[in-house]
Amino acid sequence: MLKAKTLGCLVLLGLALTACQPTAPMEPTPTAGFNQPALITASDTPAPTPTPTSLPAAALVNGEVIPLSYYQNEVLRYRASFTEGETLPADAEIQATVLNSLIDQLLLAQQARQGGFTFTDADVQGRIDALLAQLGSGSALTDWMQSNFYDDPEFRYALKISTEAAWQRDQIIAAVPTAVEQVRARQIFAQTASGAERALASLNSGVSFDELAWEYSPETGGELGWFPRGYLLFPDIETAAFLLAPGEHSDIIQTEIGYHIIQVMERSDAHPLSTDARLSLQTQALAQWLEAQRAGAQIVQVLP
Repeated sequence: MLKAKTLGCLVLLGLALTACQPTAPMEPTPTAGFNQPALITASDTPAPTPTPTSLPAAALVNGEVIPLSYYQNEVLRYRASFTEGETLPADAEIQATVLNSLIDQLLLAQQARQGGFTFTDADVQGRIDALLAQLGSGSALTDWMQSNFYDDPEFRYALKISTEAAWQRDQIIAAVPTAVEQVRARQIFAQTASGAERALASLNSGVSFDELAWEYSPETGGELGWFPRGYLLFPDIETAAFLLAPGEHSDIIQTEIGYHIIQVMERSDAHPLSTDARLSLQTQALAQWLEAQRAGAQIVQVLP
C-alpha cells in the first residue's frame, strides 16, 4: 500500500534500448506530415555519424545532432505502441515525451563513449547478422523495420546509440548497493481521524501496538516490512520511521489515503535490499543522474 511503484526506465528510453530485439510487426497509423521509409534491406551501409551541419536536427546535445527523421519516426513508433482502446496523449505531450527521451538517450550514449565504451560499425553489423540468423531471412528483418518506421541507416544508428546508452545505464544502476540503511516497521492504519485518535489513546493507556495493529489490519497486522529511504509512497511516513528507535511509535500521520501510526520494529545500517526496493533505488539513481547531466549539458531544441 505504501511502497512506491517501480519505474523502469523512461518509456521511450526503454523502447529505444530494446530496439535491437524485433517483435511481431505492428500495424501503426502514420501521423500526418511524416513519411514512411521506403523498403529497406539489411546491408553493410555504415550508421550515419550526425554532426550539426550534416543532418536536419530535432535537437543538439553538446553539439551532437538528434536527427529530425529519427525523432519523427520515434513519434510514430510511440504512437504505435498504444493498443486499440487506449487513449493517446495530446500531440504536444507525445512530442515532448519523445524528444526528452531521445535527449536522455544521447546523454547516456555520450557518457558511455567518454567512459571508454565503443560500439563500432563492425559491431553493429555483427548485431544485425545475429538478428538475421535468428529471424531466418533478410526479408523478415526488412518487414519488421518497415513496420516500425526504420530504414537501413536509421536502424543502424538506433542500434548503435541504444547500445551505448544501455551500457551507461547499466553502469549507473549497478552502482546501487545491494544492502543499505533500512528500517522494518508496522502501522496502525485508520481511515478516519476518530479511529486513529482512539488507537493513539489506547496506546497511551498501555494497550500493545501489536494488539492494535492486528485489530486495525487483521490480514497483515500492519506489517510494512523492511524499506530504505526514498521507497515509500508517502514521505511523511518514511521520515517518521527513520526518526524512531526500535520499539518507538509515531503520532498520527495523515496521508491522502487515511491516518497512520508507525512503529519501528528493527533497523539496520546495511540490510539487504529486496528486488523491488533495489529496482526502485536504481530507477531513482538513473533519474538523478540524468537530471544532473541535463543541468550541465548544452541542449538546443530546434523544434518549435
